[in-house]
Amino acid sequence: ARLAGIEADVGKGIAAGEIVSMMADGYVDPADTSNFTAACVVGIALKAAVAGDRVDVVTHGPVVCLQEATPATIIFASDTAGEPAVAVGTKDVVVGFAESATVLFVRPEFIDLS
Repeated sequence: ARLAGIEADVGKGIAAGEIVSMMADGYVDPADTSNFTAACVVGIALKAAVAGDRVDVVTHGPVVCLQEATPATIIFASDTAGEPAVAVGTKDVVVGFAESATVLFVRPEFIDLS
């Protein structure tokens, strides 16, 4: 499978496999839909990183980052920073879908940013 991605500067500590958002300051931080002012989900960080590092982010394609997911389930960004959810958080942001129990096919889509 082919992956699409970006290399981004980190603003806050990120764990490998976390959902990240591009912030208004130009840095990526763990996505948190309960605090989503001037931010947009861009994908999944491939490695852990601290503020000031650069990190590879998958913006489209399969990433092993789920646990016990049901295939074909839509995966959302949640109100818990960086964590996936099967239910909508404060803002309705689809990150992708579960390809298997452990693989998320990343395909961010913004449903409700209001």
